[in-house]
Amino acid sequence: MNANNKSKKSFIYLIIFIFLAASSYAEDIPIFKVPDKNAEMRRREGGDIGAGAASTSRGLSRGLSRGLSRGLSRGLSRGLSRGLSRGLSRGLSRGLSRGLSRGLSRGLSRGLSRGLSRGLSRGLSRGLSRGLSRGLSRGLSRGLSRGATVATVFGEAIKQKTADQIHVESNSHAVPDEPMPDMMAPIASLQTGYTTSDQPVLYYYISKPWSGNIEFTLNEDGQIEPIVEVNFKGPNKEGIYQINLADYNIRLKPNVEYEWYLVIVPSPDERSGDFLGSATIKYIEPSRDFKNKLTVASKDRLYYFYAGEGYWYDAVYDLNRRIKEHPDDKILRSHRIALFEQAKLGKVIDFDKKYN
Repeated sequence: MNANNKSKKSFIYLIIFIFLAASSYAEDIPIFKVPDKNAEMRRREGGDIGAGAASTSRGLSRGLSRGLSRGLSRGLSRGLSRGLSRGLSRGLSRGLSRGLSRGLSRGLSRGLSRGLSRGLSRGLSRGLSRGLSRGLSRGLSRGLSRGATVATVFGEAIKQKTADQIHVESNSHAVPDEPMPDMMAPIASLQTGYTTSDQPVLYYYISKPWSGNIEFTLNEDGQIEPIVEVNFKGPNKEGIYQINLADYNIRLKPNVEYEWYLVIVPSPDERSGDFLGSATIKYIEPSRDFKNKLTVASKDRLYYFYAGEGYWYDAVYDLNRRIKEHPDDKILRSHRIALFEQAKLGKVIDFDKKYN
C-alpha cells in the first residue's frame, strides 16, 4: 500500500509540475498594452480576415465616415488632373477642326473682298482680272497651307499626349491575368499604433503571390495631398513583407497621426473595386525615463518591453528582426502568434502556425 501511495503521489506531482510548466510557458508571451483602449478602430483589411460580425459593423461605420472625407479630397485632386488632360485633348481636336474650316472660309472671303476692292481702285479691267485670279489662288493656297500646318502641329501634339497617357497608365496599373489574393492585411493594431521612430518600418501580409503593382500611399491627418504615393511590384509568394519609410526619405512629425494604404487596382477606370488595406500610425517621442529603461532592457526581449509600453510598430519590428535571424525558432513564432492574436489579426496567424 505504501508503495502504491508513493507512486500515486509521484504521478500527481508530475501532473502538477507539467501543468505549472505549461502555464508559465503560456504566460511568458509579449503582452501588448493598448495606449488608449477607447480609441477608434482604424485598421482595415483587403479580404476576409475572419473577424466576423464585428468587421461588418466596423466596416460600415468606417465606410461612411472615411468615404465622405476621402471622396472630397480625392475628387478635388483627380478632378483637377483629369480636367486639365481632357481639356487639353478636346481643345486640340476642336481647334484643329475649327481652324481648318475657318481658315478655308476666311481665306476665300478675304481673298475675294480684297481682290475686288484693289481691282476697283487700280482699274476695273486690271482689278477684276488680277483680283479674281490672285484672290482665289492666294486664298485657297494660304488657307490650305496654314490649315495643314496647324493640323500637323496639333495632330502631333495629340498623338504624343495620347501615347504618353497610355504609357503612364499601362505602367501604373497593369493588371496581370492571375487570381487576386484572398487577403492583404496591414500588420497593425486595431487602434492607432505608436512608434518611437520617425522613420519606422511598416509590415503587411499577403495571402498569394501578386505579379502586378501594389499602390502604397501615406497621408498626414488633415492634409489633402498624400506625402507619398508610389507603386511597387507585388511579392512572388505568400508572406509578411516590409515597407521602410527611410527608402522614401520620409520622416514622421511627432504626435501627428498618419494613415497608410496598400491598394491593388483591378480596374483603373473603376476605382470603387480597389482591393485595399489601411492602418494608422503615430510617432511618439520616447521620454527620458523610457530611454533609461530601454538601455537596461534585455536585447533578446526588447519586443516584450515595446509591447508592454504600447509601442506596437517597434514590438513587431524587433520580433520580425529576430525571426529573420532565427527562422526555425518556434518560440519566437509562437510569440508573434500571441501578439497577432491580441491585435485580432485572424487568418494572418495561420501563416506562422505552418511553422509550429
